[in-house]
Amino acid sequence: MDIQKLFGVEGAKKSQGITVIIDIFRAATVSAYLLDKGASKIIPVATKEQAFGYKKGNPNSLLVGEKHGYKIDGFDYGNSPYEISHASNILNKIVIHRSSMGTQGIVNASKASEIIFGSFTTSSAIFKYLSNKKTQPISIVAMDGEGSEDDLFADHLIALLTNKQPKSLHDIIDYMKNHPGAERFLDPNNHEFPEQDFHLCLELDTFDFVPLLQGDAIVKHN
Repeated sequence: MDIQKLFGVEGAKKSQGITVIIDIFRAATVSAYLLDKGASKIIPVATKEQAFGYKKGNPNSLLVGEKHGYKIDGFDYGNSPYEISHASNILNKIVIHRSSMGTQGIVNASKASEIIFGSFTTSSAIFKYLSNKKTQPISIVAMDGEGSEDDLFADHLIALLTNKQPKSLHDIIDYMKNHPGAERFLDPNNHEFPEQDFHLCLELDTFDFVPLLQGDAIVKHN
């Protein structure tokens, strides 16, 4: 199996074949929660201006996302899986999603033949999907760089695909509790980053579908 691991936007630009864009904290996890709540599709964009432009043409759509982690003024929701899990107006809605890392990776993976938005919450479904396409090259892009939660999921997925034992989720959670990338979620005074997001983003196989890009939108692939 031809697998390459890449990092960040530059890695996304180099990705080829079936590409898994990883953004654990939090865009890929949010995408999975949106699809589970019944969003008809999710359109990833690079900028808030693009998001507002789509909203103008589709007034019933929802704007979800952040800049530097914080909800964008005028958006319906921030980039929080905990917030999305409690939302009541997602069903059958088109969602426009902008994030600082995850959606940037998707829109820059122009050479990919297929794009999956990857997170721990859909791990087994992604593994099964990729296992059925072993003859195609696979690019796995950890958007937050080496040693990050995204890198840990990349290694987790690569271990599964190469018949190796992945690191236990317990060990991953313990590692992330002391990682700078998780500090803001574990600060009780930082309400934009609820601690529940930390735990939801590091849950394994919450959902049994693949968030798959079809055309310009991410949809649920069972």
